[in-house]
Amino acid sequence: MNSPLISKKAGLLSFCLLLALPGFCADTNSAAITAPAAATSAVSYAPAVLPGKGLAQHDFLYTGEGRQERLFIVRSGQVVWAFTNSGRGEISEAVLEPDGHILFAHQFGITEITLDKQVVWNFDAPPGTEIHTAKPIGTNSVMFIENANPAKLIVINKATGAIEHQFEMPVKFPDSVHRQFRRAQVTAVGTVLVSHLDLGKIVEYDWDGKALWSYDLTNCWSAVELANGNILAATSGNQFVREINRKGETVWEWTAADAPGYKFSNTQVATRLSNGNTLINNWFSQPVDMMAPSDAPVQAIEVTPDKKIVWALRSWTPPDDLGPSTTIQILDDMLAPAILPGNGLAQHPFVYTGEWDYRGNRDQTIFVVRDGKVAWTYSIPIKDTNGVLQELGDATMLSNGNIVFCRKVGASEITPDKKIVWNIDAQKGTEIHSIQPIGLDHVLVTINGNPAGKLLLINTVTGATEKEFTFPVLNPGANPHVQFRRVHETKGGTFLAAHLRDGKVVEYDADFKEIWSYATHQPWSAARLKNGNTLITEGPHTVLEVNKQGEIVWQFSQSDAPEYKFFVFQEASRLANGDTVICNWCPYNLKDTKTWPGSVQVLEVSPDKKVVWALSQWKNPDLGPASSIQLLDEPGVPEDMDQQR
Repeated sequence: MNSPLISKKAGLLSFCLLLALPGFCADTNSAAITAPAAATSAVSYAPAVLPGKGLAQHDFLYTGEGRQERLFIVRSGQVVWAFTNSGRGEISEAVLEPDGHILFAHQFGITEITLDKQVVWNFDAPPGTEIHTAKPIGTNSVMFIENANPAKLIVINKATGAIEHQFEMPVKFPDSVHRQFRRAQVTAVGTVLVSHLDLGKIVEYDWDGKALWSYDLTNCWSAVELANGNILAATSGNQFVREINRKGETVWEWTAADAPGYKFSNTQVATRLSNGNTLINNWFSQPVDMMAPSDAPVQAIEVTPDKKIVWALRSWTPPDDLGPSTTIQILDDMLAPAILPGNGLAQHPFVYTGEWDYRGNRDQTIFVVRDGKVAWTYSIPIKDTNGVLQELGDATMLSNGNIVFCRKVGASEITPDKKIVWNIDAQKGTEIHSIQPIGLDHVLVTINGNPAGKLLLINTVTGATEKEFTFPVLNPGANPHVQFRRVHETKGGTFLAAHLRDGKVVEYDADFKEIWSYATHQPWSAARLKNGNTLITEGPHTVLEVNKQGEIVWQFSQSDAPEYKFFVFQEASRLANGDTVICNWCPYNLKDTKTWPGSVQVLEVSPDKKVVWALSQWKNPDLGPASSIQLLDEPGVPEDMDQQR
C-alpha cells in the first residue's frame, strides 16, 4: 500500500482550476457518459416557469463536479456561505457535519474545513489514485474509497493517521481509476453499501470485504439505504432513479419520461426526503454559457411518490450561480450544531420570556434562571378571560427584584412573591408589546392602537399618566398589531422607537419632535449604545449597529453563522464586554412545533462575530420561544437605563 500523505494545515487550500471535461468521463476503457453538446438559447432544457420556491424551497449544502471546486450553503433563499477550493480536481461529495465542519472529497484528496474556511484536516490521495467519496465515521474517523489499482475502502483516524479498516474491492478497469467509484455508505446495521460505477452493480460488504448482497445496475452512481431498508439508486446517463427491496424487486422508479418538458444529462444522486419526496440531482457540464437563463437546465428536482415535480432548482446566474449539481444535502432539520458553544443555562443569570408559544393550550411563562437552574417562574394562560391571545414580549427585572412585563392585552409589575403591584389593561382594539421601567415608580408603555399608537409615562404608585404622546404612523387604519415592539427612553432623555410596520427607527426629543431616523426593514428593537450608536434588529434576522450619520458600523446576519438557522431576530442588546445578545424567535417560521427543539433561542456574539454562547433549551426546562432576555450579571441599574437594551 502506498503511504498516505496526511497533513494538517492552518490556512486555506490552493489548487488549480478543474479541467473542463466535455462529459462525465474521458476514460477510454469505459462507456463514455457525455453531457449534451453546447446549447444555444434556441433550445429549452426546462420550462421557463418552474414549480416550487427556487432557492427558498429548502435550506441546503450544494456542490458539484465542475470547472471550479465550489461549495455553497443556502438558507432562507439566499447563498449565505460560499467557498472556492482552487485546485485540479472536482468535488464529488460533501457533508456538513454536526459540529459545523464541512468534509469534502475532491478527486485528489479529502479536506475538512470550518465555516470560517480554515482547514482542520486534509488527506492527499496517493499519486495515481482518486477519491470521490468520503463519509465521517463518528467524530474522529473518515471512510473513503481510494480509486486505484488495487482499489481500496479505507477508514482512517483523523487524529493519528492510523488506518482503522481496509479492504480491497474488485473493479472492471484497474488501470482506469477515474470511473471506478463515486459513493459508499455505512448502513443501519453497520455494513457498507458501495456503488460500483465501472462494474455496474451495487454491493453490500462487511468490514472484512465479504460481499453480502448485490444488485446489477449499469452506470450506478449512487445508492443509499432508506429507513424502510430498501435501496435508492441513481444512475448517471441512464437517467432514472430506482427504489429496490432486498429481493431485488423494483418498488418505485422515476425516469426522465416522467418529466416531460425537462431535459436531463446525468441523474447522479437521489435522496429520499423526510416528507417522502425524492430529490434528484441533474448534473450538466456547465452548458449554460450560451443559454438564456430561462432556457437553462435545472440542477435538481423534487418529485412526490406519484412523480409530480414540486420543486425544480435552476440557479446558474450570478450572484447565485451554483454551478453543476452533484451533492445537495438538505439542511431543513439542521438548525444548529450538535454541540453548542458556551455553558448552556449556566452562561449567565437571566430573565427570559417569549411571544406566542402556541403549542396546545400552553401557559405563557416568564423565567428567572440563576446558577444554571430555573429559580423563579410566573405564568399566564395563553388567552385571557375574554378569549384574547396573550403574548409575553418585554420584561425587565428592577433592582428591587420586581419584574415589569407586558402581555399584549396589558402590562404589569410583579413582586418576587408573585403579587401584582401595578397593572394596566389594554383597551379593546389596542395592544401593549413594549414596557420600560423609569426609576422604581414609573413605566414607559407603548400602546399599539388605531388610528395611531401612543406612548405613556405612567406613575405606578399613583396610576396617573404623566406624559402622553401620539406616534405619527403610516396607514393609521391598518391592523395595529405590528406597529411597535420596542420603544424605550434613552439615557439622554430622548425616545427611541422601532416603527416595525413603517420600516424605520425614529428618535424623538423630550417634546416628541423627530430628531433622527434610520430607514430599515421591519425593525423589532432599537437600543441606544454608550458610544452613541444605535443597535437595531432588522427583519427577518439581521442586527445592525448604526452611527448618527446612518452608516452601518457593525452587523451580524445569517451569513456570519451559516451553521445555525435564524428565524426572526427580536430583541438585541449590547453587553459590557462588547458582545451582542440576540433573541432568535422561531414560531412564525417553524409551523411544525415538533421541530422547535432543534433551534437556538438565544445567541451571544463577539465583536468579531463568533458565536460564544448558543442557548437551545426546549426540555428540562422548556423555556419556549425567545423574545426578551435580560442578563442579570450586567453592571448598572436597569431602571436607570444603564444597560444597553
